[in-house]
Amino acid sequence: MKAAKLKAIGLLTALLIVLSYTLDAIKKAIFLLVPRTDFSDHMASMVAMIVLTAIIIIACKKLHVDLFIFPSKFTVLYVCISIVVLCLLIGTPSNYTGSFRPIFLLFYSSIVTPVFEELIFRGFVWTKLNQIFLREWKTYIVSTILFALWHFGYISSIAFRIQDNLLDAMLWKVITGLCFGVVLGAVRLKTKNCYSTMLLHGILNIFGR
Repeated sequence: MKAAKLKAIGLLTALLIVLSYTLDAIKKAIFLLVPRTDFSDHMASMVAMIVLTAIIIIACKKLHVDLFIFPSKFTVLYVCISIVVLCLLIGTPSNYTGSFRPIFLLFYSSIVTPVFEELIFRGFVWTKLNQIFLREWKTYIVSTILFALWHFGYISSIAFRIQDNLLDAMLWKVITGLCFGVVLGAVRLKTKNCYSTMLLHGILNIFGR
């Protein structure tokens, strides 16, 4: 049984590696058409994430994998929190600099990235791990570790922006991912859906940009 669990986790890890490489491959294809700048790197990531998000949703629907996106009951609390997040997005000062770039960057970091990563880790990965473990807290721990390690996949973008101390930057990226994973996983454990974690992830990215 233990070997079967390790094999299943190994397959999940391999799938995440493939997904990370696919994300990078889509970006490289985009850079064949446009020059790579700091802004275009973010936009290429956004396009790649949107494409992969659509593929994940379609694939999971065909394979009958429940991502548990929305809560079973959309309570007043969810509505209120959604409105608060929307107000934070609209009210972010960088939206009003007279340029469209901050708006696109905010959309990428606080909407696209949270939806993409939460669908993967608090959606697909969480569902698959729940099929492996009888106790959901084990799912929480493993998914948090995988989420932290996932951030190594962003090395291409980080290396493009940082010439010195790349190792330190990557370690901080992974540590940040681990801290985010601990908080977001706890919310997923409590709420049983990843819409709540998308909202929180979006808020964290608004203030952490």
